[in-house]
Amino acid sequence: MQGISRLALWAALAATPALAQEEETFLGTITLTALRTAFEDIRTGVSVSVVTEEDLEEAGDIQLSSYLSRLPGISVVQNGPMGTQTKLGIRGASSRYVAVYIDGIRVDDPTGIATEFDFGALSTADVGRVEVLRGSQSALWGGSAVGGVINITTRAALEGGLHQSVAVEGGSYGTASLRYSLGYKDDRIETAFTASRIHSDGFSSYDTKPRDPSLEADGYDATRLSFSTRYRVSDTLAIGFSVFGQDAENEYDGYADIDGDGWEEFTDTTTERQDRREFGGRLFAEYEMGNSEHLFEATRYRISRDDEAAGLVSTFTGERLGFGYRGTTEISQTLTLVYGADWMEETATNAALPAGESTRIGGIYLQGIWSPSDVLDLSLSLRHDEHSSFGSQPSGRIALAWQAMPDLTLRAAASTGFRAPSLYELYGDPSWSIGPNPDLTAEESRSFEIGADYRVGERADLSVTLLAVDTDDAITYCGDWAPACLGTLPPGSTNMYENVPGTSKRRGIELSGDVALSDAASLGLSYTYTDARGPTGARLGRVPFHSLALTLTGDLSDRLSGHVGLQHVSGRPAEFGTPLDDYTVVNVGASYDLTETTELSMRVENVFDRDYQILPGYGTSGRAAYLGLQMKF
Repeated sequence: MQGISRLALWAALAATPALAQEEETFLGTITLTALRTAFEDIRTGVSVSVVTEEDLEEAGDIQLSSYLSRLPGISVVQNGPMGTQTKLGIRGASSRYVAVYIDGIRVDDPTGIATEFDFGALSTADVGRVEVLRGSQSALWGGSAVGGVINITTRAALEGGLHQSVAVEGGSYGTASLRYSLGYKDDRIETAFTASRIHSDGFSSYDTKPRDPSLEADGYDATRLSFSTRYRVSDTLAIGFSVFGQDAENEYDGYADIDGDGWEEFTDTTTERQDRREFGGRLFAEYEMGNSEHLFEATRYRISRDDEAAGLVSTFTGERLGFGYRGTTEISQTLTLVYGADWMEETATNAALPAGESTRIGGIYLQGIWSPSDVLDLSLSLRHDEHSSFGSQPSGRIALAWQAMPDLTLRAAASTGFRAPSLYELYGDPSWSIGPNPDLTAEESRSFEIGADYRVGERADLSVTLLAVDTDDAITYCGDWAPACLGTLPPGSTNMYENVPGTSKRRGIELSGDVALSDAASLGLSYTYTDARGPTGARLGRVPFHSLALTLTGDLSDRLSGHVGLQHVSGRPAEFGTPLDDYTVVNVGASYDLTETTELSMRVENVFDRDYQILPGYGTSGRAAYLGLQMKF
């Protein structure tokens, strides 16, 4: 990496998702997330997956969560059709332990029960690159990144000049989508703009098994805009900003007392609605001086949700303001330091908190990357956070990568982390069935992993990782729905969050690989085994033992290509006493180049029309077909 400006490479990768693949012959796949500086993925010592714009276009998924669910270590739980609540977990850790960024802007919802990001309203329309970092990352990315980090970059100019593209798609469930993208790049400026619109009549959030096609559908509408620009003022200074906004509306089914027994049940007899408005913005400046590079940034995120149920509207508003500095200094050819500081304030407002409640956290971090030889890389990261409610929180990580043979890299990592209670867990509306608890304390965790990456000639890449994660005093819901909770509820309380004494343990194996079956066909594999258990030894909810994804892709001619994907999930724990069956879903797709700039695509989801449920009582898509057209000019 010597002689390459790391900030310039960071900007180039953010603006040019294809660069990593173009330079793999001598750099490998470059990751920006693992060490918070540009580095080869196999040299970081930690587990990271990189998804490019080309990967997403070939797969054809409308929702980003659909693609990510096929990566190793990823689990997705969706409460119905497009637009409904969708949570993404990593290595058995729920979405509350995953930090999500879009163009450097932290987008977890401060008003959510556990400050989680809802992937239900995020499409692939303006996504140019995704990096998924698995394992505890609190040492570099701060609290709540105990499960991992998902770093999303929007579409950008892929090469010099002005480039535009238009994509349309329509199909089952009255679904129609439209996207327009523009990108421009020259020696000084890089600019990108994307506008997208999605409509779907959807299917019923509530469903029976077997599937009942007569149930009322729950629709979804969303409009999204994103814009980013970077201007090189001089050879040593660049400035820029990025913004995005989205207005989305979705319907979903709720709960009602349908038999007069005083107990509300999930049902199709009610139609509830959520209007969701999001805005994110980031200003930054990059400065190079000698062997050091510096990044200064300011970010703001705002989300407003209007939840309408039984004619009543509840409004939730969350804001996040952040400032950050990061520096990189090459001390020598073998030692690089990454250091920085950040500060963030989160505010949540709702009916129970009309004046709003806020928390603030500031941190400093230092990382040393030592490469004593061409085959050995060692990184050590230390961080100290000060939380406005929970005081000092230290965290750290050590990672090692050793190229034992030209085609074999061994790696290991150990890290610590913490998650502070969310604003809702501390101060949420006590009139809800799940009450807040201002006496909660921060969770603490320890993560370990060892793995190997092996290249079999020019035909195959294989990877295996063994992992272990321990979490102390996990914040858990206690009450009627969770009678086994170890905590003792205060007098007069029936449902609330508590720190459960003891250690929750997650153990697992991740396998992934890509095999070239021929010059025109390849097979991708992703398998995850996860055993997640609470302090009593009982399994943690919504974490399957086994998750498998297979993808076969091939070029059938110079113009025609296709893919077949299989996703299998088994060994899921019961949900509130309801057993969950194993399921296997097969999807197919094909694309045909009408001209050099125009592509026709077709895909079919759930080809065999399998009747399955991710959550008991919640609907999933039956067989669904879609036809699309994309033009680039």
